[in-house]
Amino acid sequence: MKIGIIGAGQIGSALAVRLTSFGHSVLIANSHGPETLRDVTQKTGAPAGAGQQAAQHADLIVVTVWPI
Repeated sequence: MKIGIIGAGQIGSALAVRLTSFGHSVLIANSHGPETLRDVTQKTGAPAGAGQQAAQHADLIVVTVWPI
């Protein structure tokens, strides 16, 4: 399944690790841009993109953002 995760904090990163381990295609995004997610992509194995890319990529979108 193609899954887009918007929010790359503790929850989003943990989900990305778990979902990629199950063989899902995951794209992760945050509000700061994909260039800020190098550590997360190495940890999770999921490529980074913009929020719009994560949404367009996905059969399922998971939003894990902290309300402001």
